[in-house]
Amino acid sequence: MEKKYYHIEDEKKEKNYHVKKLNFKKNMKINNKIKLNNIKKFKPFIIYYKLNKLNNPRIRVIINKKQIKLSTLRNKFKRKIYENFRINQLKIKKIDFIVKVNNNITKISKKLLNKYINKIWLI
Repeated sequence: MEKKYYHIEDEKKEKNYHVKKLNFKKNMKINNKIKLNNIKKFKPFIIYYKLNKLNNPRIRVIINKKQIKLSTLRNKFKRKIYENFRINQLKIKKIDFIVKVNNNITKISKKLLNKYINKIWLI
């Protein structure tokens, strides 16, 4: 009996690994001031959006210190929104989003918050 030796690369080819790696690149963040005309309101968010002429969607998250005092909480919510954006970036249209967070976001459960975040990308 002959033993077959496979390389890892051969196994990947056999299983058809064609998964695109999802990154959150620097060009996916809005750094400069942009006027966005369209507004959509959810309970914890106000979303400003506009179609862009780029190949990818872009986002910016705004949370004021007056709304959420602790920086750890502000950063936590920003990370959640950015992470959800990164995961869903292939489904999202070529739109610029500015997500402004309200102070009642801290009172919402995690499941409900994830539902609201997922609704943002359906615009």
